Amino acid sequence: MNRDQGQHYGPDQQIDVEELVEFLARQMVDEPEQVRVHRQGQTLLIRVGEGEEGRLIGRQGRVIQAIRTLARSATPPRSRLTVDLDGPRSAHKEKRRP
Repeated sequence: MNRDQGQHYGPDQQIDVEELVEFLARQMVDEPEQVRVHRQGQTLLIRVGEGEEGRLIGRQGRVIQAIRTLARSATPPRSRLTVDLDGPRSAHKEKRRP
C-alpha cells in the first residue's frame, strides 16, 4: 500500500482505540473472525476463539503487553484505559491441573 493512501491521523484527531485493539488481536490469532472487543467501563475486553488465548498473551505476556502499550498511547494522557482478555480464567487454570 502506498503511504499516501489510507487514513492519516493528525494531532487533533483521535484513533478509535477499540478498532485498534481489535485489529491487533485479529493479526495474532488463527481465527480472526472470532475476535470480539467490547468496553466495560475503563476496560477493553478481548474475546478470542477457544484455545487462542495463548497466541494473544504471547511468551511471558509480551504480546498482550504490547497491545496494552499501543492502546494506552492512543488515548488521552489522563485516561485510565486497561486492556484484558475476556473469558473465564478459572476454567483455563482448572484444565492445566492433573
